[in-house]
Amino acid sequence: MRNAMNVQIWSFKHPDFLAVSATHGAAHLALYDDYIWDKYKVAKLTNDKYQTNVFIKDELAAQINPADFENPNGVFSPRGDSIAVLQKREAVFLACHNAIWELTLALYQKGVNPDRLSHAQIVAEFTNHLIPGAVLTPGIVGTLPELMLAGYQYAK
Repeated sequence: MRNAMNVQIWSFKHPDFLAVSATHGAAHLALYDDYIWDKYKVAKLTNDKYQTNVFIKDELAAQINPADFENPNGVFSPRGDSIAVLQKREAVFLACHNAIWELTLALYQKGVNPDRLSHAQIVAEFTNHLIPGAVLTPGIVGTLPELMLAGYQYAK
């Protein structure tokens, strides 16, 4: 996303370019706050590759003045890839209710349920603990055609 935003804004001179992430699959784990990561041991779902949700951390890049666009550590550099930094640049991250339903069902069936909640209650808890700014959709795949009808273009 950072690369697409940089190219559209700086190279093709589209300062109003809006990047929207149709976040799905394993990437969807990045859209939950630390509470969910801790309570439901989300690190195990990453095979312990990530002990915390490093994708939402406000990186040093976010502290650097965006006007310093050539700074090798700034928001336009590879250090500006975190969700927090991209959101500061006004990127939008969509969350998928279907993905939440499926993930929580798998956790529920495996007994990863510290408070012994019903499946619907776990779904509500995950939904309530999406990262700030994430936009909940009924389903990513069903939302993409709606975005395209509104003039957005889909790119991988």
